[in-house]
Amino acid sequence: MEVIETNVLKISEIESQYPNQWIVLGNPVFDGMDVLEGVVIAHNTDKRIASMEGGERRAPFKKLTLFYVGKLPPPRRIGLLRRIKED
Repeated sequence: MEVIETNVLKISEIESQYPNQWIVLGNPVFDGMDVLEGVVIAHNTDKRIASMEGGERRAPFKKLTLFYVGKLPPPRRIGLLRRIKED
């Protein structure tokens, strides 16, 4: 069984430790729409993997949030749409 980190990190610490990654934060603290701090329970460059891992580790937390640290990569286009726009 994996031990879940329970250290509350400020957003500046999260940004420096997990650049360009999706973060699942347990018990997040917000200021309006901005995340201030929380417990990192999952992180990954792939949003789906971070979400899945966060869901598996959510038990001890009342609230979760998912957000990206850094500049979001451009959305991927599926092949059919790309071909239609190129024609």
